[in-house]
Amino acid sequence: MKTVVLLNPPGKQLYLRDYYCSKISKTGYLYHPTELLVLSGILSEHYNIKVIDAIAEQLSAEHCYEKIKKLDPLAIVFITGSVSYHEDFPFLRSIKETLPNTLLIGSGDILNDNHYEIMDKEKWLDAILLDFTTHDIIQYLQGDQPNNMVYRLNNETIVKPRIREKGIEFSIPIPRYELFPNNKYRYPFVRGAPFATVLTDYGCPYKCSFCIMSQIGFKWRSVENVMEELQYIKSLGMRDVYFNDQTFGANRKRAVQLLNQMIDSQLNFRWMCFSRGDVTTLELLKLMKKAGCHTIIYGVESGNNDILKKYQKAITKEKVREAFAHCKQLQIRIAATFILGLPEDTVETIEETISFAKEINCDFVSFNVAVPRIGTELRQEAIDSNLAEDVQEMDQSGNYPIMDTHNLSKQQIHALHKRALWEFYSRPHYLFNRLFSIKTFYELKSNLHDLTGIVKSVLK
Repeated sequence: MKTVVLLNPPGKQLYLRDYYCSKISKTGYLYHPTELLVLSGILSEHYNIKVIDAIAEQLSAEHCYEKIKKLDPLAIVFITGSVSYHEDFPFLRSIKETLPNTLLIGSGDILNDNHYEIMDKEKWLDAILLDFTTHDIIQYLQGDQPNNMVYRLNNETIVKPRIREKGIEFSIPIPRYELFPNNKYRYPFVRGAPFATVLTDYGCPYKCSFCIMSQIGFKWRSVENVMEELQYIKSLGMRDVYFNDQTFGANRKRAVQLLNQMIDSQLNFRWMCFSRGDVTTLELLKLMKKAGCHTIIYGVESGNNDILKKYQKAITKEKVREAFAHCKQLQIRIAATFILGLPEDTVETIEETISFAKEINCDFVSFNVAVPRIGTELRQEAIDSNLAEDVQEMDQSGNYPIMDTHNLSKQQIHALHKRALWEFYSRPHYLFNRLFSIKTFYELKSNLHDLTGIVKSVLK
């Protein structure tokens, strides 16, 4: 059986290249690379799979290169991103020079656009995968002409655009968790390790103009297929799960079915997820809590309703307050993400956002800086309004600003970002409550990691 390598390339920083969003880890967290995890199940039906997560295993470029060279694989399926392509591409080019017959197939945000230009410039690149949840890659490796891919054929670049499937159910073979360095992954909100990273749907039905996920369609795995994976995870001895869906519960009926089966099967997982304030009704939250949910990350984004409306978040501060009150009532921890530096932001709207973050008193908060992500309406606005000089290389967690707003410079945004971190995390009563909410030794270590990362961000 021929070998296919799933590769998270080496890097000089802790890069998260995941699910069309690439960034530098803020506080040292790192979870399974979702694309590679899903593909491990799909590809293992036909090929011998080897996983090299050079980031998690902290492999040098030289060590990683030698491991790949010894395997001499049929293909390398790698992930890359706008935050790290300047390191990834030269490394992959050197692999191609050594193993000219090995196919190099990539997935990542930087590969989502300008396909002809990328393929023309990067001669070492054989193909781009545009939907990692399909079996198209099998067809490609077997010499067919698949959908959802960009590839070379008779010296021509063939572009089969992503099929934006909406409202359909799909299934995937169970991911091969045992091939991944599970003990090397850490996430701030899980309560123990090793943990599993589970994707139960693909894409998002919402239309936030700063996010790529609405552009890739929205489909969900069958309840039976997800349950099969969860049972497998339990058989491996894992107790903790991070659901990496963009909006857990977006398909309400299917979410209720899944939660009821999790409860009836007595899986007893401790788990967390992302969702929205207008999705998590009190009834759904009660069911989530009963099924083992202890933390929900909400994309709040702004404390100004006009900003939320402008960027198509389709939610209000009032709805956020309601959802957070329900979570507090049920003792479900809350993490909130905010975006500072959207084009319409001013000093006043960012101050309003900082005040709102303190008012709703979430357990955790992530202040990010707006970036013109590839394939988004925000990117086009930034280009049309000359808000950014370079929209190619970016850290999508917003560790550093790369564009101005209509009212603020990058330097002002950076200062406001540091101020937001300090004002939220330096409050004595917050620190006291955070300390006494810790329930496991794993959480204690994670909190110390987080604190170190936050202090570094403020002092940077």
